[in-house]
This record gives sequence, structure tokens and C-alpha cells, in this order.
Amino acid sequence: MNEAIRDGVHIVGVHGIGQGRTNEVRLAYDWGNALKRGLTRRYGPGAAVPELTVPHYTGLYQPVALDANRHLGLADEELPSAGEPMDVHEEDFVVRALTAYAPGPPPESRLHQGTLGAPLPYIPNAVTRRLAAADARHGRGAGAKVLVLVRQAYRYLHEEELGELIRKVIQAEIERSGARVLIAHSLGSVIAYDMLQRGELQDPGTHTLITCGSPLGWLTIRGGLPGDAHVRVPGSLHWHNFHADGDLVTGGTGLSDVVTSGSLLDTRVNNGIAAPHDAVRYLSQAPLADAVAELTAT
Repeated sequence: MNEAIRDGVHIVGVHGIGQGRTNEVRLAYDWGNALKRGLTRRYGPGAAVPELTVPHYTGLYQPVALDANRHLGLADEELPSAGEPMDVHEEDFVVRALTAYAPGPPPESRLHQGTLGAPLPYIPNAVTRRLAAADARHGRGAGAKVLVLVRQAYRYLHEEELGELIRKVIQAEIERSGARVLIAHSLGSVIAYDMLQRGELQDPGTHTLITCGSPLGWLTIRGGLPGDAHVRVPGSLHWHNFHADGDLVTGGTGLSDVVTSGSLLDTRVNNGIAAPHDAVRYLSQAPLADAVAELTAT
């Protein structure tokens, strides 16, 4: 992108789940084109389009045997397989997360099997009932969709080796590119915020964080981060968060209500009804284009 080279702004993207069948080249192409569409629709064909790279970390989640019974991560774009049972700690995390996502008593067992189909292998009954409650509250299939996010978030938050490896992949690209602007989608926003809290986005420091479809509104996920569940925004950081109606991960709400120190700007966008959580839908939105255009202007 010649505009990007001329402008000199570099953005590093931090992707979320569901990227098991792609790579960093394809991600940069898809995200970059979506961002370009939003900018050119908003500002015309001469709009400056920053260079964007998206380091790919999903391979760290693929099943890699550590011993005969344990794997490093969870295969992407799939429900937990027969080879991925939950231990009691993960079950507790998942149940707490799903209970917060869909409060209230879960349906009776005879109802949740009709909602979810055949019982899922190695999924505890308490989790299965909570998946049914999520379907009842947020629509058919909601529980299965958020379960993958919750399980991958658990692995990131509670397996130190995995979390460290993922952060190193992101950090390496930030250092290589010299980027001070991050766009983080879904679980990527949790990773970016975690790096921020750990002081890994300093020297010279990230000055702009744009998040889309963030699950940081989930108390269970925030509680798994170092420190406490409070979201603190450094005064030197400009944080712009985007959320969409119908996005199962955000519940259609932003993050400003969970910020206890500093501030962020919340913006609601319309991503349609087909795939409101999709990263490229967020990236092609006019309000996000405005946020990026402000960076290129300064």
C-alpha cells in the first residue's frame, strides 16, 4: 500500500479465535482490505491507508502433546473434542463465565439436550446446562459459539507457558515494526490489555489501542488477568472500543462501565445480522475509519 508507506503509520493487529485456517499473510490482507474499504468509503480513493500486520498465534493453540493425556491448547474453530476434557478448574471457570453470560437457573436436563442435540463428549453436565441457558437467552447456537472463546480465554489466562508464547509473538512484531498503534479483536483485546498491564507495551509505548468485539466486559475473564478485575486505562493511552448489536461476545454493550481508572471511548456500530462479531465487519466501519484517519492526520 503506497499510501501506508507515505503516511508512515504502522498498525499491529491482534486477532481473536477462529483463525486456525489462515496465516499472518492472509490476515493482513483481509484486515487491510477491510480497513481500506472503510477509509475509502469515508474519505475517498485518496485516503491514507496505514500499513497493517497481524502476527498469527493460533498455531500455539493446536493440539501439541505434552504427555500422554494433556495438550497445550484447543484446536481452533471446533468445540472441545474427545481429546480435550475439562479439569475441575477449567469447568469452574467455564460455568462461572456462562452463568454471568446467561444468568438464572438453567433449563432442566430434558430441555437442554433438545437445544444442543446429542450430549457433547467430555463436557460436564453443569457446563452443558449452562450452554442451554445461553441458547435460551441469546439464541440457538449462542452457547456453542461462546464456549470456544471461553475455553481459549481460560487457556490463555491460566497456562503461563501458552500465554507467554502468545505475547512474545505479538511483542516481536511490535518491536520489528515500531508500531505504537494496536487494533485488537475479540480475545486479542484481552491479550493486548494483559500486555499493557504487564508493562510490555512500553518503550516508547503504545499510544493508541482500538478494540473490537471485546470480551473484557466479562467479569470472569477480567478476574483471570494479573492484579484484579478492574480495568485501568493509563493517561497516556487513547483507547477506542467498538461494539455491535447482536455480537454474542459483547452482548451489544461497551467497556466504559467496567473502567475504574482513566477513560476509553465506546462506539456502537452496525455489523448486520449475519456475522456481527466478525473482525472485517468491524474494520470496515466508518467510525473505525475515523479513528484511524485521526492517527494518519497526526
